[in-house]
Amino acid sequence: MKSRDGKRTEEFGLWLTRYLRGDSQYFVFYDHGIKQEDQNVAAIKGFYGHQVANKNRLADIDVMVVNNDTDEVILLIEVEERGMPPKKLLGDVFATLMCNRFAVRIDKEQKYFNISPETRLIVCGVVPGQGDGQDKIINVITPRLREFGVPDDTIQIDKIKFVFGEDISGMIEELKSETKNVFAIN
Repeated sequence: MKSRDGKRTEEFGLWLTRYLRGDSQYFVFYDHGIKQEDQNVAAIKGFYGHQVANKNRLADIDVMVVNNDTDEVILLIEVEERGMPPKKLLGDVFATLMCNRFAVRIDKEQKYFNISPETRLIVCGVVPGQGDGQDKIINVITPRLREFGVPDDTIQIDKIKFVFGEDISGMIEELKSETKNVFAIN
C-alpha cells in the first residue's frame, strides 16, 4: 500500500510540536496535516517582499519553528520523503534563499515571520547509500554552496544543514537528532 504524500512529514511535525510544547517561546507550524484537527497545521509560504501574494511567493516549506515573542523564524525544514537528487536539493535550497519572509494563514489572515541572522534551514531526504548521491552532497554541493554570497535579509549559507538517510525511517531519525541539537534539549 502506497502511503499518502507528506505522511512522514506530518508525523515529524506532530513529534516536533510535542517535543517543544514545554517551551512557550516556540511555536511549530507544519504542513501535510489536517488543519481542522491541529492548530499547528498550515501552509508555510516563503516569499520576497513585505506581504505574500502569488506573484512573489517563491517557496513552500514543510516545517517552521518561530519565536512567539519576536515573530522571528528559528528553523525551517524541507522534507523530501522520496529520493532527493541533487537538482531537487538545490531547488529547495535556492528557492528558500530567495525569500526574505514567511507567512501562514491563521483565521483568514496572514501572519508574518521574519528571518534573523540565526535562522536555520534543514533540507532532508532519502539518499541511497549506494551510488554517488551522498558523496556528491557531502563533497561537492556543500563546499560549493559555502562559496555563494546571499543578501543580509535571507538565511545565511552557514546556517544550512543537509540531513539524509538511506530510507525514510533513517532520515526521520537523523532529522529528530539534528532538531534536538538545534534546540539543545535532550
